[in-house]
Amino acid sequence: SLSMPKFGIALLLTILASSAHAGCGEGRGTCYYYKQGELKGQGECAVTTCAATDQYFHSEWVWDNGNRVNITPSEDKLGTLVNGKPGYALQLPFKDEEMICYAISENDELVCNDSGVF
Repeated sequence: SLSMPKFGIALLLTILASSAHAGCGEGRGTCYYYKQGELKGQGECAVTTCAATDQYFHSEWVWDNGNRVNITPSEDKLGTLVNGKPGYALQLPFKDEEMICYAISENDELVCNDSGVF
């Protein structure tokens, strides 16, 4: 649906605004990779999320197996890029309050981690 990405972005900005301090958070957790709703991979990962302002952030997830996920703002700062592809944030509080997920719009992919580092 068209409203989902805007909702996700608004939610993400709310999350970031609540911790809008310049600096980085680091943690470890489990990262998950879903394709078309099916869990395709999971593994231990290190998560680093840096927020310079409430408009700019960068998150990098480095899986122990070498996979990487980079989450950055789009050039217009209104959207989110997940490994360079348009995406949006999803918070799944019903599953785990420490879990955050990013959907990649065009590929029906979802990446999540439970490090609690937003």
